[in-house]
Amino acid sequence: MSKRALAALVACLAIAAAVAGCGGGGDSTSSGDTGGGESTEASGPAPAKAVFIKEADGICRKADGELTEEIVEYAEENGIETGKEPTQAQQAEIIEQVVLPNLGRQGEEISGLTPPEGDEGTVGEIVDALQEGVEEGESDPQALIEGENPLEDASKKATAYGLKVCGSEG
Repeated sequence: MSKRALAALVACLAIAAAVAGCGGGGDSTSSGDTGGGESTEASGPAPAKAVFIKEADGICRKADGELTEEIVEYAEENGIETGKEPTQAQQAEIIEQVVLPNLGRQGEEISGLTPPEGDEGTVGEIVDALQEGVEEGESDPQALIEGENPLEDASKKATAYGLKVCGSEG
C-alpha cells in the first residue's frame, strides 16, 4: 500500500484512535517478557500490578498495531477506495466492522488475565466499561464520527489504574 493510499485512511484511523482510547503511545517494550517469571494467565497466580499492566498494555499495543492492517484489508476487500478520504458512511462501516471488534477482542484478552490480588473489581470495571462502550458504539457507529466517544469511561478507568497504552489516546 502506498503512503498516499494509507494517508487517505488517516481519517478513519484518527477516529479509530479517538474511539479506541488505545493509542500507539506508551513504552515500546515487548509484551512477551513479564519479568520476574510471573504470568497473568488466568490459571496462574495473581501477578504484581506492574506485571499485569505490562501484559495488558502488550495486548493493546499488539491490537493497535493490527488495527491499521485490518482497516486497509477491509477497505480493499469491500471496495472502499484507499486513494481518497472515506465517506462518513464508509467510516461508520469501518468502525463497526473493524475498529469495534478489535476493541472487543482487547477486552476479552485482558479479561483472560489474572488481575493483581485486590484489584479484581477495578480490572473488572475497566473491562466492563470497555465492553459497554463497544456495544454502544455498535448500536450507533455514526455517533462516533460525530464526536461522541462511548469508550471514554473505559479510557479514563484504564489510565487511572495505570495502563499506559490501553486507554491512551495517542
